[in-house]
Amino acid sequence: MPSLWGRVLTGGHELPPSRVEVADGRIVGLHPAPRPEAGDLVVEDGWIAPGLIDLQVNGAGGADLTSAADPPTALTRVAETLAQHGVTAFCPTVISSPPDVILDRLAAFAPRTVRGGAESLGVHVEGPFIDPDHRGIHDASVLRPASREEIARWLDRGAPIIVTLAPERPGGLNAIHQLMAAGVTVSLGHSGADVAATRNALEAGARMGTHLFNAMPPLHHRQPGLVGALLASHAVVGLIADGVHLDPLVVDLVVRRCGADRVVLVSDAVAAAGSAPGESALGDQTVISDGRSVRRADGTLAGGAMLLDGCLRNVRAWLPDLAPATLVKMATHTPAGLLGLARKGRVAVGCDADLIVLDDELNILRTLVRGEHEPD
Repeated sequence: MPSLWGRVLTGGHELPPSRVEVADGRIVGLHPAPRPEAGDLVVEDGWIAPGLIDLQVNGAGGADLTSAADPPTALTRVAETLAQHGVTAFCPTVISSPPDVILDRLAAFAPRTVRGGAESLGVHVEGPFIDPDHRGIHDASVLRPASREEIARWLDRGAPIIVTLAPERPGGLNAIHQLMAAGVTVSLGHSGADVAATRNALEAGARMGTHLFNAMPPLHHRQPGLVGALLASHAVVGLIADGVHLDPLVVDLVVRRCGADRVVLVSDAVAAAGSAPGESALGDQTVISDGRSVRRADGTLAGGAMLLDGCLRNVRAWLPDLAPATLVKMATHTPAGLLGLARKGRVAVGCDADLIVLDDELNILRTLVRGEHEPD
């Protein structure tokens, strides 16, 4: 792999023109360089940046990760689609399902590289320990209280990397303690928790809020609830910036309140993302994409039709005063830091050579996963 030369966005900062040297899948050199050398891949009108990291991907490219009859093939299809959109690592997300389905997916989607695609960081289990009144698209018949026995089976099969749960539900706080002790990141979502329950969950070890404002009561000035408690805390919050799940003004307010260190942009992509509009699966349900939003026939939102690079460009348009390096941090360095992935999310010596080339409009021109170019 030749070295790359150009301006670099990393860790919330923009570096002057530099040479990024890659060998054996790692970044082995990063040096200021006024001009490129012969053979360098030159980026003149744009930036070199870390590959995007998406913590919530239900599917893409026509493949649904929860319902797939052939999970390894589905994972490969999703990973290939994501790489074409600048995502170099992601959390395959499994929504509320029967116990055997979750166990199967924990094994099938364990951390692994996918040739020609984004790397799987491990499973994000979204549910089934959530509030039926805030379940969204999740099937009410498979929701259940958190149990120490079921979580122990998860950990034996292959620990998830993230679990979204409702802390006020039976077993919720005990589940947070158990998962945290196993090194799993706990995110609060699909929940009607009040401020007290949220604070108890954060004190127990929860560190994130899943798709803030969605599948939870709205912020109220006398009952701030889960939204208010998360915003007032030090927790990281996930935002779906597709223009459907959140109004641009809300994204602006949250970014200004929390800063790039506490905001993670996620796609919540489903099978319809990266595919033509029409019907697709999400778990055992059929959902319909019009190319912009994905909904069940009754109108219930069912994840995103936009992949993470599109969300990134949306925020660029909505917050034009935000520096590109700060914006990119919310889809690279911040999610990597949340998961403790020191070798991801940065352009730095020793890090994996997960890199993207962006033009001035933040379109993805090239994707490298561990130094290898992903085909268009």
